[in-house]
Amino acid sequence: MRPTTTAPGFLRSYVLPALWLFALPLFGLWFTGHATSSVDGDVLASIEKQVGQDAELTEEQRAETLAFFRAVPASAACLSTDAELANFRSNLSEVCKDVKQFDWMHTLALGLLALGLATTVIALLCGLAAFVSRPFQFISFVVGWNVLRVTGALQAIGQGGLAVWLSYWVTALWFNRYSPKLIGVVGILAAMAIFLVVVAIFRRPPMDFEVEAEVLEESKAPELWAHVRRLCARLDTPPPDHILAGIDANFFVTESDVRVGGQTLSGRTLYVSLSLLRLLEQSEADAVLAHEMGHLLGGDTGHGKRLAPRLAHFAQYLQTLHEGGLTRPIYHFMLAYRGLFELSLGRSRRASELAADRLAAGITSGRDIARSLVKVGAYAGFRERVEADLFSRDERQQSVAIAHRVALGFADYAQSDAVHGDLHGSVTPHPFDSHPPLSARLENVNARLAPSDMAQVLLEPVTFSWVSTIQEAEAIEARLWGAYEARFSQAHDLVLAYRYVPSNDEERQHVERHFPPLSFEGKEAGQEATLDFAQVGCSEWEAPVLLSEVTHASTADRMFKKYLDLQVTTEGRSKEKRSLCLSKLKDPDALLRAFEHYLGRCRAMKEHQARSQQAA
Repeated sequence: MRPTTTAPGFLRSYVLPALWLFALPLFGLWFTGHATSSVDGDVLASIEKQVGQDAELTEEQRAETLAFFRAVPASAACLSTDAELANFRSNLSEVCKDVKQFDWMHTLALGLLALGLATTVIALLCGLAAFVSRPFQFISFVVGWNVLRVTGALQAIGQGGLAVWLSYWVTALWFNRYSPKLIGVVGILAAMAIFLVVVAIFRRPPMDFEVEAEVLEESKAPELWAHVRRLCARLDTPPPDHILAGIDANFFVTESDVRVGGQTLSGRTLYVSLSLLRLLEQSEADAVLAHEMGHLLGGDTGHGKRLAPRLAHFAQYLQTLHEGGLTRPIYHFMLAYRGLFELSLGRSRRASELAADRLAAGITSGRDIARSLVKVGAYAGFRERVEADLFSRDERQQSVAIAHRVALGFADYAQSDAVHGDLHGSVTPHPFDSHPPLSARLENVNARLAPSDMAQVLLEPVTFSWVSTIQEAEAIEARLWGAYEARFSQAHDLVLAYRYVPSNDEERQHVERHFPPLSFEGKEAGQEATLDFAQVGCSEWEAPVLLSEVTHASTADRMFKKYLDLQVTTEGRSKEKRSLCLSKLKDPDALLRAFEHYLGRCRAMKEHQARSQQAA
């Protein structure tokens, strides 16, 4: 999650949606009061009519009787235990049953509002406490998370019950009728929401952190291992237990368990990028390694290891609330707390980055830190540009050759204006830390690099790289790049299947590899439904329907049968409705799943074509 750092942005993205938590309780509070007043008015009107028609009453008696009933509403009598009103209550037996329901729901709505306000105060205090220090950050999150998941479950139960009750009484009071179907639907939604929320409290998310890399045993890189140990000795921190070699555009350390190559590594793990090590002189690489070891020394990785499973559990809980339908207001409320905590987390992580930079500068120099930051940032920026350009192309690539393209074009990129925008307009990618801007990091270590100096830094030949001391470094890179580029090609091929209209036979064959023609057998002979990337057909229709002309699709139950209803708008803008009886098919669910998939492809294709035409 990337926190919105501006006050208006945070207010718009987090605070305002969080207020939906109070919407249903507020409506329930108003409605119960309105319903009670409505009942009181109806009872009083009936009494006034009876009193007005009672010929045995004198005018004085009539006035006294009306004054009493106007002073004591029916709801007050129903909810009172006063013996003097017992006779009045006995005549309102049916009315009192309704009034007591209104009172119970009024109390529930008031309780939900009070619970929401109390939770808001606790969440706000915990969120602000997270800014005090790292220990406070951990404790405040644990307290806030445990309080919020309990109150979230209570809100789900309470608001679910209130929603079901309102689904009956709103229509009953305002339209003198009620809909069993509406009550049933709301009841099912409420039950599902409560079930999902309660289950999510106890379900633990998978905590596998998988890294695409190879374990660098000490026998394959004895010099690098020895050097890392010497750096750790100078910093007075235990060395890593494992070193991983990869091709990602970053370095990192972690104390969390890491899955790599089918095995799980525990303890301290250092990840080094072979691609980046080739660009770094020894002193510059030392600055990066010392920076990462500084995270171990500063307790950043230990703090992250303790916090990560709780953040993951919270994220899973948020996802459940988001998917729960009626729990969406609770989701937005808890998301606001997560957003506030992310602000404190980003602040402390940026402070940790600057502290690690200063520590590394003391081991090496501010100049080495500055040069390594420029090289790492430029490589990451250019690689991202190369990959984005390849992925945006609307034709298949025989070979993506990302590593070759990056190496071939890096010199031209280093001398362009684009490099300055990438370095100063973005942050270095990292899986655990929020990095400060480059300018702040350079100022932090008292380093100065003019724009003209950056091209020189990037183009200077490297005299010594730690890669040269790693056995099989080229083979490791080749294996990792091969696997990465294969996945990239597969993802691009799939995206092309969503982009193509298609407009020729080659494109058609490509689309049909991912979206082949399908047929769905009916329960009786001669019944069949067909589907391909362009259209859906049915044996009962005169002609198939083009997916590009479907403006709306929904399912409905009619006469004990289930239908797929399509709203179709043809090129002449005429509108019609087509219905496919799903109950006549042997596997209607398979058709629905495939139809949703194929229709999604068609709509994605139309959106891509529209964007391409606008860009042209």
